[in-house]
Amino acid sequence: MCGIAGFVGEKARQRTCQMIEALSHRGPDGVSVQEIGRACLGHAHLKITGDYPQPASTAGMTFVYNGEIYNHSNFLPGSNSDTEVLASILENNLDGFINAAPAVNGEYAFAAWDNNQIVLVRDPVGIKPLYYGNCESGFGFASERKALLRVGIRDIRSLSPGCLLAEGQERRFADLPPMQPIINDEAEAVRRLDEALGQAVRLRLHKDAAVTFSGGIDSALIGAMAPATPLLTVGLAGSFDVKAAIHAARAIGAEHRHTVYEVTEKDVEEALPGVIYAIESANPVTVAIALPLYILSAKARKDGYKVLLSGQGSDELFAGYARYEAGFKEGRLQQMLDYDQHHLAEVNLERDDAAAMASGMELRVPYLDLSVVSLARQLDPSLKLRVNGKDYIRKYVLRKVAEKYFPPDVSGAPKKAIQYGTGIQKTLERLARSHRCDLAGYLQTLYKVVLV
Repeated sequence: MCGIAGFVGEKARQRTCQMIEALSHRGPDGVSVQEIGRACLGHAHLKITGDYPQPASTAGMTFVYNGEIYNHSNFLPGSNSDTEVLASILENNLDGFINAAPAVNGEYAFAAWDNNQIVLVRDPVGIKPLYYGNCESGFGFASERKALLRVGIRDIRSLSPGCLLAEGQERRFADLPPMQPIINDEAEAVRRLDEALGQAVRLRLHKDAAVTFSGGIDSALIGAMAPATPLLTVGLAGSFDVKAAIHAARAIGAEHRHTVYEVTEKDVEEALPGVIYAIESANPVTVAIALPLYILSAKARKDGYKVLLSGQGSDELFAGYARYEAGFKEGRLQQMLDYDQHHLAEVNLERDDAAAMASGMELRVPYLDLSVVSLARQLDPSLKLRVNGKDYIRKYVLRKVAEKYFPPDVSGAPKKAIQYGTGIQKTLERLARSHRCDLAGYLQTLYKVVLV
């Protein structure tokens, strides 16, 4: 993973250099820029897979790329670089990628200078971010909004997932698999989900990887399916998540690979300016959710990790939120899930990417592997939300998979939102009271200091 940016117009090199400087935290392993006519492309490198130099050129096209293609060897046997594979796919023309896209297993955002125009492309789920906008001097794009703001671009848009931008217009080239609830047999669903998720986890493993481990069912399953990978937990001493994670680690015999990063109120206060700058928001909910990942990523990076496996996306795929119960009663569950899955990028993924990449940490999301997404969208709603008397069992089929790895008190554990489970929410509220204002006002004051 990395940071990418570029500009087409006046002083393109100067502006691209300014943007790449703003993205240097995303690529601690080196930066480079390349001018092509009236355009300039830049790249901040986080070395994970291979060492293919960027910006890269192929058959008259120059591109910069942020992402991972996990099945890259299927396209170019013998290659250890997914960037090289992308170059080979683009070798003929951009249509070569569009045709190959359904077979690409991974996440990506890239920009190509092709036939004297800039083209932007983003994966169907929107796992990797890409923003763009215009100013009087020209057109720019970048992995984070702050880079575009640095060169005077104010009208900033996020490229929609599964879309290609060319000549100022977005057009869709890929979408999520169809929502077709054709699987209603529980045993088949459990077997296929176990296989698909296990394969998705294995594809995303890396020698410098760890699992963000809250002890909840989503992260616990990833931890069980990655039996040699370290498990990292963050939270205040005695918090719900710390206790749950310790219990879940014991349940799979993983105490030896489990690390708890206990944080204090002082740690939270010191991290606040950094997380607000990273996610470019003072929204209390957004900040409270991003803070645990931001702190964990910083500590993990210091301990030598470069990749984090996260359980993001599970709730939207398998009906993990309480609000889905009302949708189920009203016969709207499928519609709600479809909407949330199509808006994952703007609601969750862009925030989490920014929080992790602030420390140069690549975030990988096995639940959003397209094979897992496709399977989830084929499951009957009753396999996601099961009525049990007066109660509802959310993420039912995922819990049935978890029963193969955990005792019932782990596989059936209730969900607790990360800001509450880690103790971060109460800590933020105490900090706000100590500054004699409400939480929104406290965060807005910090926002004005770090971003305005």
